[in-house]
Amino acid sequence: MKFTCDRNALNEAINVVSKAASQKSTIPALEGILLEIREEGIVHLSAYDLSVSISYDLEAEDTEKGTVILSSKLFGEIIRKLPSCPVTVEIDNKTFLTTIDGGNAHFTITGMSDENFPELPDVLSEDGIVLTYNDFRTMVRQTIFAVSITDLKPILTGVLFELNKDAGNVSAVAVDNFRLAIRKVPFVQVNGGFNKVVIPSRALNEMLKILPDSEEETLEISNSKNFVAFRFGNVKLVSRLLEGEFLDYKAALPKEHKFYVDVNVREFTHIIDRAALMANSNIISPIRCNFDYDRIEISTVSNIGKFSDTMLTETFTENMVIGFNYKYMLAALAACDDEEIRIELQSNLAPIILRPKDKDDYLFLVLPLRMKE
Repeated sequence: MKFTCDRNALNEAINVVSKAASQKSTIPALEGILLEIREEGIVHLSAYDLSVSISYDLEAEDTEKGTVILSSKLFGEIIRKLPSCPVTVEIDNKTFLTTIDGGNAHFTITGMSDENFPELPDVLSEDGIVLTYNDFRTMVRQTIFAVSITDLKPILTGVLFELNKDAGNVSAVAVDNFRLAIRKVPFVQVNGGFNKVVIPSRALNEMLKILPDSEEETLEISNSKNFVAFRFGNVKLVSRLLEGEFLDYKAALPKEHKFYVDVNVREFTHIIDRAALMANSNIISPIRCNFDYDRIEISTVSNIGKFSDTMLTETFTENMVIGFNYKYMLAALAACDDEEIRIELQSNLAPIILRPKDKDDYLFLVLPLRMKE
């Protein structure tokens, strides 16, 4: 096996693929990158930790067929530290001894047979949806912060993707026991059908890391019974889906509200951030919001100290006092891209709803906390 390619291109390929390699495993092959040359001019790199697999097709010259597994960490460090010049990699197909030449640098390392490398999962279904990079990145960023971080309900550690053909959009939904986030984006194309799926947050985080910045380019998301595949450019990421019944999130949304108030996101965030300084890290100290007609009085009391501040609003409201966990509110506000956001309230024990003033493409829900008088 042999190939020659640009060092920077090979370095990029390794950086992408290595995110699916195990950091530590009882199976050494899972800590490596599988290199395959099956056709002239293409080196196929892949890694798989039995949860997520990433594959990358790299253009190369002087290719000779063969396969080898190389240590993801060592191979990556070698290529990263070579000068920016053509790199030649040559492997003995019997001993798997691997030589790497770049400029005047020469390395010899030991590779492994691909016999112990697990079979890569694949999604053969032609059904899928096509989204722009930018829309996918936005929908994940504005929901993933709300996934559950415990394994008590594994299905809630992922994000629900749901297709609505009639509305022309795809919804991403994340929920735990205290909050909920929904983001809708338009799809570019639908190929056949697309089943409702729950994608692990780990796979979505990896996608955010490897997806290039672009507003125009698109990726395809397709699924089978147990897996979901993301395809873009010369990269493919495949992840196992989460199984189980996702929460009926629509039933959790209040059907009406008593009043609403529009607030400046930046100003509201700064005040809550200041209030958080008085919060005890061991005991949850609710942030107390007194919605009082044309103003909001924000305060908190803990064994550390007290805080209070006031912001004026142009929206005329009724009087209501409600408490919430500052971490959940700050996370929702950080995910908001608008300058202003609308807060809808029903009672001091009903969920707090945050949504844009003039759009319906996203929604955040934060459960209130009971407060002592």
